[in-house]
Amino acid sequence: MKKNPLLVLLGVSAVFFVLFLVFVFSTMGNIVKDKALMGRGGVTIGVVKIKGVIMDSQKTLKELKDFEEDSSVKAVLLRIDSPGGAVGPSQEIHDAVLRVIKTKPVVASFESVAASGGFYVAVAAQKIVSNAGTLTGSIGVIMDFANLGELYKWAKVDRFVVKSGKFKDVGSDSRPMTTEERALLQDLIMNVYEQFLKAVADGRKLPVDSVRPYADGRVLTGEQAFKAKLVDRLGGIDVALEEIRTLAKLDPKAKLNLIYPEPKRRSLLEMLGSGAAEGIMHGVTEKFPGLEALQQQLQSPKGTQGFFFL
Repeated sequence: MKKNPLLVLLGVSAVFFVLFLVFVFSTMGNIVKDKALMGRGGVTIGVVKIKGVIMDSQKTLKELKDFEEDSSVKAVLLRIDSPGGAVGPSQEIHDAVLRVIKTKPVVASFESVAASGGFYVAVAAQKIVSNAGTLTGSIGVIMDFANLGELYKWAKVDRFVVKSGKFKDVGSDSRPMTTEERALLQDLIMNVYEQFLKAVADGRKLPVDSVRPYADGRVLTGEQAFKAKLVDRLGGIDVALEEIRTLAKLDPKAKLNLIYPEPKRRSLLEMLGSGAAEGIMHGVTEKFPGLEALQQQLQSPKGTQGFFFL
């Protein structure tokens, strides 16, 4: 069947017109947003949220860098609600905050929990404000292993390891840990622990010996942390903003505009792919309920090897 050239032309034109409209509305949306922000008046404060277990730092690092380079942003507020996480990402965010405070004030504000890695990040800020009932502290490092040797025997599974050195399979789940291996890991743990201790002492401008009594992994309330000089003030976000006013030398009556990083926009294909994957996973876990518990265990920080401020 011969296609009508006019209909083909109209179809192609319609596609290009739709794409043009998408582009225009996307661009206009950003312009309107920028103009609305500019038209507010007052002082712009960037807000970076650190929420949940810290397993990756890239998103937070980008947000900090964007606010650092934006001349319209006069200070940064860290809103922390995290029990901690992996050592590397926590240290990367901590170091990024140290970089930002060279150009503009940074104040940390605690929500429900700001412990271990969450606290490690906070001590890089110039001031820390905590709710009286916030759970914080937990200064320490942990590694978690399981010995599944007896389970493998019961399941009649034989595991074989070929290694280049005696410590190459430290933490193997198929056998007990040797005395030498435990000593090696304990030495590594204490090295990272001393890094944590030094970061807290430097950030809080306290002698290491005055921090060490609270650095045995114990959890503190915000009120206890305040008495130990691990936080500067008790209160919520309003108190944190008062600290920002002081550090940035702002007019007490100046209006503060809190802005948040732009959420990542997912393409239509990404959304469709995500929806399909979630549907498939839901169907599988309905058929095999045990898989859901296994998935949660594998996604848990303690289900992976490594150092954790947790």
